Amino acid sequence: MSIKIKKIFVAVFCGWMVTNVASAGVDISNLRTAWGAPEMTTCITTDRDNIGAMAIGRYKDMCNAYNYSIDAGTPSSCKLGDDMGVMLLVARAVNANGARFCPTTVYAEHKRKGDAWTLYAEAAGGTHDCYWLCKPGYGGDGCADTAPVGCDSTLILRSNFDELEMARDPQVENNLPMFYKEVYSGCGVHKGQEHDMILAVSDWLPSGHGVYVQPFIIRARREGWKSRSGGPNVKAVGTRTLLCKTGYTANAAGTDCVAIDEAECQLSTSCAGWNADLYDPATMTVVHNTASNCYWYKCTDASQAFVSATNTTCAECVTGRRTGVSPADGTCVTCDVGTIFDADAVTSGYCVSATGYSKQDLQYGRGNSKDSVALGGQCWTEVQTDDYAKCVTTGKMPGFDPE
Repeated sequence: MSIKIKKIFVAVFCGWMVTNVASAGVDISNLRTAWGAPEMTTCITTDRDNIGAMAIGRYKDMCNAYNYSIDAGTPSSCKLGDDMGVMLLVARAVNANGARFCPTTVYAEHKRKGDAWTLYAEAAGGTHDCYWLCKPGYGGDGCADTAPVGCDSTLILRSNFDELEMARDPQVENNLPMFYKEVYSGCGVHKGQEHDMILAVSDWLPSGHGVYVQPFIIRARREGWKSRSGGPNVKAVGTRTLLCKTGYTANAAGTDCVAIDEAECQLSTSCAGWNADLYDPATMTVVHNTASNCYWYKCTDASQAFVSATNTTCAECVTGRRTGVSPADGTCVTCDVGTIFDADAVTSGYCVSATGYSKQDLQYGRGNSKDSVALGGQCWTEVQTDDYAKCVTTGKMPGFDPE
């Protein structure tokens, strides 16, 4: 068990000089109003109703700072030596417009018959990113841009961190922004228990384009005088704030982050070979490739296509059975006689052999005759074009049950 040195006292004989140097946390008390941080409250208990949505990591449902007890029944995956912890997405840099969040181990230790103190460390068990998330109206690195360029459409979800585990080191507390730090209270037992107030993610958006954040009180909890283990109590307090990724802002209700420019955000995941910089909203529309989950663009006018793969000027391309717009480069494809255009036929250049249908097929469906299918299942009775086509090609009338 390591002991965190909170203060350093230097005594010089002959005129005793005493200095008190704090060694943990970065003071951001000047930002309390900007983030709705309330006055510090000590001896808090873990927010049992919400901690389940806050905790992250491989053991988030187990090591959530509520389901364990200090002295017994604690799963080994929630322990750091003799002590317990929880993993949160914690702000490592904060300004008035936003903050940079990283997966962080939040834990506590104590000396038997002595004080209890908070500690903060990196996550372990896999690679992980940190994220700048900004208040609506801001974006970019440091949330310094009021007219941010680009769109970060990668999703930030609680499940992103499922491979991570808690760790004791390397510790990051010395550089961790805190609204309050090193506030000690006995909380009904001998010696002091340290309390800090930090900024962390308190809930996640289903869209993955932002999060809710709040000030959190972290209490280094101990129980009794001879307890051998310590652990944190965690409670979200104050005002909840919606933060978004670059390229997104709050919706009208303030409940989600939506794209400032939908096309720009879609084309941030362009299909291979598609240059998002060539997109012209005046003449083009964005198309989603569901098979590859990426985006491309074509001429908004359905009768036009690009002149060439390198010239995205829209020109006439009258679509029909043998012509269409290529999803590969947006140019006009004209298929040979005996073939038809098929936007899904990538390997054959979007042209496939035409299938012939007899008069009988067109009346009753392929492979059927007047006597083999009941009147309600005969294709000629269908008035909807799409359903008629399905009936002819498959021999089955959509929605018809002969029984």
